[in-house]
Amino acid sequence: MLNAKQTAMINHMYTPKFLATLDDRGRPNLVIVTSFEYFRDRLIMGNLFLWKTARNLQQNPQLALLVIDQSLNYFTIEGRFGGFAETGELFDHLNRSDMVRYNAYTGFRSVGTVEMEAVSPVKKLNPAGMLWVYLKGKAVKGKPPRFPRAVAEKFSVLKSIKVAAYYREGRFHLVPLPAVRVSGDYLAAPVALPLGAPYAANVITPQVVSFQVKGTVEQQGLKVNQVYAAGLPVPGKLIYQA
Repeated sequence: MLNAKQTAMINHMYTPKFLATLDDRGRPNLVIVTSFEYFRDRLIMGNLFLWKTARNLQQNPQLALLVIDQSLNYFTIEGRFGGFAETGELFDHLNRSDMVRYNAYTGFRSVGTVEMEAVSPVKKLNPAGMLWVYLKGKAVKGKPPRFPRAVAEKFSVLKSIKVAAYYREGRFHLVPLPAVRVSGDYLAAPVALPLGAPYAANVITPQVVSFQVKGTVEQQGLKVNQVYAAGLPVPGKLIYQA
């Protein structure tokens, strides 16, 4: 179901893969899972520190994935989670991968499978357009951030990769954010998300620093109500509550 380019993108160990799930209140959660792999015509992923995501998938198997490479090519996958296994061929395959071989922490706890239902064509963000939007945003003076400044700085970096997710009419929508301006409680980005929708957004920098923010889409932008650490040593820890 994936073509050669999509397979190469998703199988690259350092290509970010943004995974969207729903919690028990129907709110999106968006995390980066680099261990996705297309193996023998199946989409699999390794479970390493995926406590909240694993719980969401066990309650609701619907998911979506956005894969984006360093050249800003990206595509999305919609699918359903097939379950975790702690033994078997797929589990052994992932635990022999380079990602685990050079991991200083541990091997995968389990392997999950995904039944793919829809795959988008590969698209590409325009670097020149991103720079123009970034410079326009820099020219607008905003309010100092009310959430942690270090998080605001990561979302404001031009070279960081930022993705937002929302759920509407039975489907996930994953949207790359080409440039973000922070003002007070808000992330302002040149994309149209539906007003009132709960959203989750995740950022990863070239230094592999990542955070997740959650809130609601308002007229001023994406209202930041919560901030979570998205990397080691405390992935998923709530570090800010409005």
